[in-house]
Amino acid sequence: MLAVPILNGLMEGMMLFLIASGLTLIFGITRIVNFAHGSFYMLGAFLAFQVMPYLMPGTIAGFALSVLVAAVCVALLGLLFEVLVLRRIYGADDLLQLIITVALVLIIRDLVRAIWGRNDVTVPMPSDLSGALQIGGLYFPVFQMAVFCVGLAVVILMIATIRFTRAGILLRAATDDRGMVALLGINQARIFTGVFTAGSFLAGLAGGLAAPFGNVNYLLDTTVIVMAFIVVVIGGLGNLYGALAAALAVGVMKGIGVLYFPRLSMILIFLIMAGVLVMRSLGRAEVGR
Repeated sequence: MLAVPILNGLMEGMMLFLIASGLTLIFGITRIVNFAHGSFYMLGAFLAFQVMPYLMPGTIAGFALSVLVAAVCVALLGLLFEVLVLRRIYGADDLLQLIITVALVLIIRDLVRAIWGRNDVTVPMPSDLSGALQIGGLYFPVFQMAVFCVGLAVVILMIATIRFTRAGILLRAATDDRGMVALLGINQARIFTGVFTAGSFLAGLAGGLAAPFGNVNYLLDTTVIVMAFIVVVIGGLGNLYGALAAALAVGVMKGIGVLYFPRLSMILIFLIMAGVLVMRSLGRAEVGR
């Protein structure tokens, strides 16, 4: 049946959106493509693994608290990185920005390897979320359903914040016209710092939530950032709703593809991304005429 792979795909898609949303928001505001975003996701997973034994292990409350602590720690790291490093290179060449963020990827990977080793670690799943729920003769994994609901709640909160709060208005204004925001006397440095911190928090949150779903290792950052960039490319840089639709579609396609076309699932996703790029280029060509 397709119900279980679709549910797994929706859960993975929601995690991809939490990562891609932070990535696309950071680019939309700061114009920096943060290659270290996958590293923040990986740190969220490892930090959740590290603190979980000390916070009511095996319980839902302990798991939620561990994920929250991990996400906050990752957000603080993102805050330090933005203030100490990125703030100095916003006006620099794209190549220098790329080198800086890739260097952070290598630094975090070496630190993770030194602290937690090369072997995979397994984050325990709360016992209350380890079973399956029977609905109409079908069995749905409780953990995947719970993670998807948490991710959906975060998405709704994020969209409400962007659309109906003053901070969201400033974010949208900075995305559309950074020069006008500066002329109005709004402190752009605070906006940049807040967006980068929030994006890092989302990446750490996604890493902690998804950690029990698979093995966690020091190469997790590369896998995640590739998928996140695919989502951002399909959905469009700076387009939050496009990123949501693309993330869910990619997650479901991957979930179904792994079951029925295990050797072609990733190829199909790359083909879709290539098709989107071709269609956009043709559209620009038509407009240019």
